[in-house]
Amino acid sequence: MPLCRLIYQSQTSWDQLTNELLRDLAVKSAKSNQRRHISGLLILSGEKFLQVLEGPSEEVNALYAKLIRDRRHHDLVLISYEQIATRCFEDWSMRVVDLDDLPPTAREFLRNKYPEVDGSIEIPEDAAKALALLFDAQALCLDETEFGDAS
Repeated sequence: MPLCRLIYQSQTSWDQLTNELLRDLAVKSAKSNQRRHISGLLILSGEKFLQVLEGPSEEVNALYAKLIRDRRHHDLVLISYEQIATRCFEDWSMRVVDLDDLPPTAREFLRNKYPEVDGSIEIPEDAAKALALLFDAQALCLDETEFGDAS
């Protein structure tokens, strides 16, 4: 089955989603995604989400259709959808990174690369820039020796 990578952004619905619910959602999503062979990363910056999903096209498409109907966020914008030969986020069935909770050194690193809006890193609408931010968030999570625990 062919693999794909889907990237989208959305606006949070904090009346439907608290930080505790977000952590619970990450745990449940990781289990569900693992069964579906979907990997990915969800970034929260201020009141916006940026998510990448990788996996079998049919499974990723079905999950995205479900996400469109999820009331915990709204105004979904599909940034990128492409067929891929290999995954870039294969080690995570789902990981959530709140950019506002990163250690100061990591936040400064991101501030030097990406613009801010209302004190939060702006989620890019450009596919290449969005993927770059996802890679940077992934690297910050993996490089705990320099930046501390970013989860």
